[in-house]
Order: sequence, then C-alpha cells, then structure tokens
Amino acid sequence: MGTVIVTGASRGIGAATAEALAQDGHVVYAASRRPERSDAGAARLRPLEMDVTAADSVARAVARVVEERGGVDALVNNAGVAWFAPGEEMSEHVLRTTMETNFFGAVRCTQAVLPIMRRQGRGEIVMISTLAAATGLPLESAYCASKSALEAFAESVRHEVARFGVGLWVIEPGITEGGLSTSTPDPEAPAVSAYRPLLDHTFAYYEAAQAELDSPALVAEAVGRVIDGRAEEFRVRLGTLGPVVDELVGLPDPQGRAMLEEALGIRWWREGEPAPTEGATAVVGAAS
Repeated sequence: MGTVIVTGASRGIGAATAEALAQDGHVVYAASRRPERSDAGAARLRPLEMDVTAADSVARAVARVVEERGGVDALVNNAGVAWFAPGEEMSEHVLRTTMETNFFGAVRCTQAVLPIMRRQGRGEIVMISTLAAATGLPLESAYCASKSALEAFAESVRHEVARFGVGLWVIEPGITEGGLSTSTPDPEAPAVSAYRPLLDHTFAYYEAAQAELDSPALVAEAVGRVIDGRAEEFRVRLGTLGPVVDELVGLPDPQGRAMLEEALGIRWWREGEPAPTEGATAVVGAAS
C-alpha cells in the first residue's frame, strides 16, 4: 500500500476516489483549497491544503507529504472547473481560469512529484479527464480544450518517464454524479445571445441527464487499478457512454459529427431550424 495525493478531493469524484483508496489501505492525502469544507469523510484520509493554481501552495503541500511519509507513490490529478459558454462569447476570465486549473494546475502537481518518483524509481500519475476531450462538445470549448491539452501532455511525458519506473494514465469519465455536468453559465457572458436556443437546449439536456448519472465509484475503481498495478491501457473510457465515444472517434468526418449531433439532439441547430418543442432528452454526453 502506498502514499497517494488526490487533488480536488473535497467533493464528487475526488472525494469518492480518496475514500475508496483509503478503504483499500492506502494513506491518502485529500487535497483541496479548503480542507475544512471537504465532503470526504473517511477516517484514514489526511486533509491537505493545496491550491493547484498556485505554485507555492503545491510545493508546500507536496513537501509536507514527503516530510511525513518519505515519498509519494501516486498522484491523482482530479481538480477541475467548468462553465457553459459559446466560444464567441466566452469571457477571458472563464477561459484562463479553466486552463489554469484543469491544465496548468495538473501540470504543476505533476512536476512537483516527478523528481520524487524518479528518485524512488516508481510512481503512478493519473489524469482525470473526460469523454468530452475525445469529441468536443458545444458550449464547453474551454473545458474540452483544457482536458485535451492535459491528455496530450500526459501522452508525451509518459514516454519520458517510463525509464524511471513512473507511469502516466488518463481516465475519461462520462456524465458522473458529483462531476461537472452541473456547471453554470459563464457569469460574464452577455445576457442577450444569438446562441440562446442552443444554451437553453443544453441546460435542459443536462437536467435530463441527472436521472441517469454514472457512479463516481467507476472512477475510483479505475484509479485503484492503476495504483495497484492492474491497469493495462493508457486511456480508459468509463460508463455507459464510453463505448459510444469509442465508436464515435473511430468514424470519419462528417459521419462522426453527424453521430454526435444526433446523440446530443442538436442537428436542428446547425440546420438553422427552431429548437424541438418536446425538449431535450439526454442520450449521450461527456462532461465529467
């Protein structure tokens, strides 16, 4: 059993993953900006104050873990944020905050633990991404871009560090309980928008999706496989939508685009038609 840091562990996927790993016997540091507000309640968990957007905060947190435990066996980069907004109208604040947290935050944490893992000759780093990184979704361009960038970073670095016994892995959840499917609109977006019908449709879509959410236990189990040395594939797509996305990304354009539009119920939007009067039905989605 090892020493694990889980970022964004105050709620949702992070809290569920931290608790599951602790139950498996790992010493888990549940990292968040405000540990006192954490929903993670396992007695084995060690609260760890960490703001992934601040290099000094990350450095202090990792130094504390090393001082107390002598090393770091695994890092789970889970911290993330998301807002809905059309790319044309997205505020710079939302774009920068999304990239700073989801991409640069994970890179900061990875760079902080890699020297430790390299000296140890072992370690596992898990990037919690999203099925949306593989497809791109309307109104989630910043979120999809941040996760796609994170996956590309991980895919590159894994070749560099394999020599030192360190592994990097990507896990792509679908619409997951406690995940980011409940994201809110960009607070700085204009009140009057040419994209309003698509925004309204998307909000209804995700509201309908709440009835059929994947369990965060799927993510926790996948992370456990990595940390316990039972993982084989670099990228794992989870949940009821994983096979759908596998099929979608293997299709050529425009067939793949048409399949995604059909699944999201948004073909009417591209074709310039009014929104369907019967409302949105969640068939497929990819926001973790």
